[in-house]
Amino acid sequence: MKLHLTSAYELHPGLDTLLSAAPNDSVHAHTLSTDPETADAIVFIENTQFDDVMFKRLRAHDLVSRFPEKVFMYNEMDRPWDVLPGLFTCMTRKQMNEGNQRAFAYLSTPNTHVQSVYEKNSEREWLYSFMGAMSHASRRQVMRLPSEHAYLKDTSEFNVWNTSPEELDQRAQNYANVLGGSNFVLCPRGIGTSSIRLYETLEAGRVPIIIADQWVPPEETDWSFAIQIQENRIKAIPGILKSHADEAIERGEAARAAWAASYAPDKLFNTLGNSIESLLSNSRQGDNHSTSLPWNKWIASGGLMTRTAVQRIRGQR
Repeated sequence: MKLHLTSAYELHPGLDTLLSAAPNDSVHAHTLSTDPETADAIVFIENTQFDDVMFKRLRAHDLVSRFPEKVFMYNEMDRPWDVLPGLFTCMTRKQMNEGNQRAFAYLSTPNTHVQSVYEKNSEREWLYSFMGAMSHASRRQVMRLPSEHAYLKDTSEFNVWNTSPEELDQRAQNYANVLGGSNFVLCPRGIGTSSIRLYETLEAGRVPIIIADQWVPPEETDWSFAIQIQENRIKAIPGILKSHADEAIERGEAARAAWAASYAPDKLFNTLGNSIESLLSNSRQGDNHSTSLPWNKWIASGGLMTRTAVQRIRGQR
């Protein structure tokens, strides 16, 4: 299948990632196309747009109006809405429309230190770990778990938008060290149902403990290596993980294999192409999509508007 990848915005790190990955694709089932007219599908690769949370610029794009039957979107918003049919990292189970949408992975893991964790094969001194900001009630419950044989750190005070490169690198290295020293990595939901942490854990060959009742697993992966725990059962985590401790190495290897099969740099473009091909098939069978803005879209984006305003007041953006 020929894919025309583009963006409606000047800054597009996700698009840059895919354009870099495509020439190194090892499967060769899909190809890049520079011509939207002859491409089988057009995919807008978009991150969260803090200055255009309603994606007005995208919805008004010429390609959207010219080729509605083959236009799709990759959407990384924490609280997404169906701007266009496509791939979503955090679309909730309640909102997911299987005819128009697929759950998908994050396109990159910004912490480059994670890339060497698997090869280092460090001693796993902690049964479980979590480092992160308190962006959801489930994370606050995680921080109240017993810390014996665990590494738990609240990083809410850290402002990634206002720090030196040296401190940022030091924190990234520490995060990778903790990841490598863990048997199980707690992946509680944040503002969104998924997180980059989940895919960092797979890359590192560690076992993700998914704590997100509304998370939708991407279909290309057999997630049986992961352990999913309901948000109302967080207190039971230490006991559950102790009972699975002897499975940590095997599950971690399966997690790494899943990452290598679908999300590694030489496979990511193919995985995206397969997902878009599946959606295109649905589109040809008559599934319709509207780019109008019913009330639930405004609610989904309202939280982002509020957070963006607060962050600007605090000088965090």
